[in-house]
Amino acid sequence: MAVDSMSEVQSQQGDSPKRLSDVDRKSVLVIDDDLPLRGMLAAALRQAGFQVLLAGDGAEGHRALTIHKPDVIILDLAMPNMNGWDFLQKLKETGYLGALPIIVLSAHLRVEPQAILQMGVAAILPKPFNLPDLINLIEHLAP
Repeated sequence: MAVDSMSEVQSQQGDSPKRLSDVDRKSVLVIDDDLPLRGMLAAALRQAGFQVLLAGDGAEGHRALTIHKPDVIILDLAMPNMNGWDFLQKLKETGYLGALPIIVLSAHLRVEPQAILQMGVAAILPKPFNLPDLINLIEHLAP
């Protein structure tokens, strides 16, 4: 009976019922210049229940960040134009660094992982990475 009256209230208000997945899904911004990897990550993260935003370099990523305010950022370091290091520096300048979790995915870590973590990055996963591990990490870090 409660279900029937609930649907009547929704139809009287003219609102379509919001699904929990639409309201409560965490958003992930993927910043990587590797188009096939971005596509694979987008499909896997959407299947895991996340909203996904995509950017091909740090500049696109920063625009997406300021517009959409994602819950977690997945960041590649080696990209053309604005690379991951430049993106992190821009976050530091604008006050976003440390305000939201950043997961660095990179095939070529030329510096000590500890130096990256000290920059305010939440986690580092080397490429190739284990997709279930990445999803678990996002779920753990998302507020």
